[in-house]
Amino acid sequence: MAPPPPPHPIDRHVGAMIRAHRRAAGVSQEELGAALGLTFQQIQKYETGENRISASKLVEVSRALSLPVGALFEGVDVVAGGGESLIARFMSLREAAPFMEAAVALPEPVRNELFRLATVYATEDKAAS
Repeated sequence: MAPPPPPHPIDRHVGAMIRAHRRAAGVSQEELGAALGLTFQQIQKYETGENRISASKLVEVSRALSLPVGALFEGVDVVAGGGESLIARFMSLREAAPFMEAAVALPEPVRNELFRLATVYATEDKAAS
């Protein structure tokens, strides 16, 4: 028997966006699962793209996380073209949600300086590579 095919890149992307928005909202897999009548294991499978998620469940997820369903598809056009969404890459980082919360809480001048510094460090890192 042949092994199952790997998850489709768009399924993985949508799953990564679910994970990112769930983390940003401070919701555990258990809590999201309970809100949807699912186990945390099923939420894990959705988030990894191992299991495809139905349209109706996508709507339920978006409601549980208080966001428009379209937010789960941000960057999907990049993935469909064979690339990897910058948003999905960032949001899959464990530090993404706390970083965003901290950045949003900063006064605007401090936040702007943080973004400027991040850009400088990223540019220097690329130049060194």
